[in-house]
Amino acid sequence: MSDRIDRDVINALIAGHFADPFSVLGMHKTTAGLEVRALLPDATDVWVIEPKTGRKTRKTGVSRLTGIL
Repeated sequence: MSDRIDRDVINALIAGHFADPFSVLGMHKTTAGLEVRALLPDATDVWVIEPKTGRKTRKTGVSRLTGIL
């Protein structure tokens, strides 16, 4: 399982009161592997595409994406 993001951190990101959003969002190495984190409140589909292989990872119906690559 990936490293969990604290709910207070998520709330601070949404409110725009988190001092360093890129410490949480973006690509990060976790215990589960390389993880992509994004906060996309109006998204219905999210795709992460690996540039070298073209492999796609898709999440549907989510407003917060955490995906292991």
